[in-house]
Amino acid sequence: MKISVIGAGVQGSGCAFVAANTAEVSEVVSADINLKMAKQAAEKSKSDMASAERVDAGNVDDLLRVIKGSDTVINAILPRFNLNIMNAALKSGANYVDLASDVPAKVWVTKQLALDGKFKDAGLTAVVFTGGPFTTNAAVRYVSDRLDRVEEIRLKLGGTWGEKEEFIPTWSPGWCPEIALTEWLYPQVYENGKWKDVPQFSGVETYAFPEPVGPVTLCHVDYEPVQTLPRFIGKGVKYVEMKQLPDRMAGSFIKMGFASDKPIDVKGVKVAPRDVLLALTPPAVETRAKMEKKRLRSGERAVGCSLAEVKGEKNGQKIIHLVYRIFNAKEDLEKFGTTAGGVAVPAVTTAVMLAKGEVKTKGVIPPEGLEPEPFLAKLAKKGFTFKETITKEVRP
Repeated sequence: MKISVIGAGVQGSGCAFVAANTAEVSEVVSADINLKMAKQAAEKSKSDMASAERVDAGNVDDLLRVIKGSDTVINAILPRFNLNIMNAALKSGANYVDLASDVPAKVWVTKQLALDGKFKDAGLTAVVFTGGPFTTNAAVRYVSDRLDRVEEIRLKLGGTWGEKEEFIPTWSPGWCPEIALTEWLYPQVYENGKWKDVPQFSGVETYAFPEPVGPVTLCHVDYEPVQTLPRFIGKGVKYVEMKQLPDRMAGSFIKMGFASDKPIDVKGVKVAPRDVLLALTPPAVETRAKMEKKRLRSGERAVGCSLAEVKGEKNGQKIIHLVYRIFNAKEDLEKFGTTAGGVAVPAVTTAVMLAKGEVKTKGVIPPEGLEPEPFLAKLAKKGFTFKETITKEVRP
């Protein structure tokens, strides 16, 4: 089984590591426009089956050269290249997995789902938006399948990520800075059959997550599942939202105009504010490496929770079904060999299932398009587990 991973940043190197340490996989190619990073990702995998290639993700022919013979392609690069890599996978006869869409999600989710017919015609499957908390979608599907009607799906992500060492910290997200900035620009909710824009950093609430996370203040964020869950869950869904712990430094940059890609005049020079900010932001790979060393050394408390509240009916009874995953950065590092395990384990698990023909659905689907039981069972065997609670309306 050959898996090609396009992108050798934090998430891509994590995917390459997990793939290279998966029994069913016999060959892993780590590819990036930066060959040094690709080689580092392959070396980090500590496996003879891992190799490195330079690839220009903007060039379909170059992608075809690298992914030739692959059973599944994992796309872990900037999502602006998603359509290119999807088309390369189609031409090469490979299944496809990616981690996220570009922003705004309301535009790019639709563009990726529009390739559904081409993947079906080719007898292939593309599982899109599998990164990190998006895996909760599969648990939402599991819950929804057991309800007669689904009225609301409220998604939450929050945690305590640990303290910065510096008194005045540098903005360094530890994952793709461009998406960490722009995901706050175009939040939407789904309400009564329509998607609608909501203001940036609106819908503020303090939500009591299960322990050990506890209360966290959240707000709306641009999020792919808000676009996909109404399409794939059905059952009369009337409302879907996503709220997340805000990146306040990113919020300040946005309010100052640094998220804009429109050039402005600075002393006679045209420059896009976003380009300046991203050029000065430390590489995510370096930031994540420092985080990993610090957490192993200090045992720093950094825990989070990805959660969904699913409200619906069963046999005429109102039900609130809570499903969630608690994650701990230090434990993930020890368990999966990378703090990117929350992204890499679901992505690689999906890639292997596709390569083995265990996903019968053809076309383009998000995680909730998978059959949830076998997928969640495979994740559970790897220590990637969800918990659930059910609250029923009591009638006199």
